[in-house]
Amino acid sequence: MKIVILEDEPLIARRLEREVRAHFGARLAHLVLHDGLEQALAELQAGPCDLLLLDLNLHGADGYALLRLAGKRSFQTIVVSAHAERSITAFDLGVLDFVAKPFSRERLQQALQRYTDLSRPPQFSLAVKKRGALEWIAIAEIDHVQADGHYSNIVLCNGEECFHDLPIEKIMALLPPHFLRVHRSYLVNSLFFQRLHISAGGKYALDTQTSTGIPVSRGNYALLKQRLLG
Repeated sequence: MKIVILEDEPLIARRLEREVRAHFGARLAHLVLHDGLEQALAELQAGPCDLLLLDLNLHGADGYALLRLAGKRSFQTIVVSAHAERSITAFDLGVLDFVAKPFSRERLQQALQRYTDLSRPPQFSLAVKKRGALEWIAIAEIDHVQADGHYSNIVLCNGEECFHDLPIEKIMALLPPHFLRVHRSYLVNSLFFQRLHISAGGKYALDTQTSTGIPVSRGNYALLKQRLLG
C-alpha cells in the first residue's frame, strides 16, 4: 500500500506521518511526504497510489488543483485543511473525507478507518502476489500454507502457488478456524484432509486432496487423528 501526504507545514506533516504509520502498520509499504503541488503531481503520475492526504493551501497554491490535474484517479483522497468552508468542493471532486484543522487524533483516525473500511475486501478473500501483481484469492481455494522464512507460500487446490509477504503466524490470524497448524511450518485447510501416515520413528505426514506428505508434528498428531476419524 502506498500513501502520499501533501502538507507544507512540517509539524503537521510529521504528525500526519505518525498517525498514518500507527493506523496502517505493516500494511503500509510506501509513504511519501511532499510540500509542493508539482512534486506531488509527479509522484502520483509516476506510479500507483492508494491514498492521498491533501492540504489545500500549499505555499499559496490550491490543493484542489492537484485533483483536477490528476484527472481520472485510482486513489482515494482525504483533505486535511483549515478551510472547512471549502468542504463542499471537496465532495464535488470525489474526496472521501474532509478533516478540518486543528484536528484531533480521533477525528483523523476516523477518516483513516473510513478508507480502511472502504478498501477492505470480503472476508472470504485473501490478498496474494501473483505474476507480479496483487490479486485476491478465495480462502475456500487454499489447500495449505507453508512458511518461507519471514514470508509464506500459499498452495491452492489446483496446485498453483502464491507468495504472501506475511509470516505464517499472521496468515493464521487472517484465516477461519478450520485452518489448523499441523507443524511449525505448515497450516492446512482441514476441510481437505484425506489421510494421515505413520512412519517408523514416530514420524507423521498428512495428505490433502491436492498435496501429499505434509509434515505433522508429534504434538498435533492426536488432534489430526481425531479430526480425520470424526
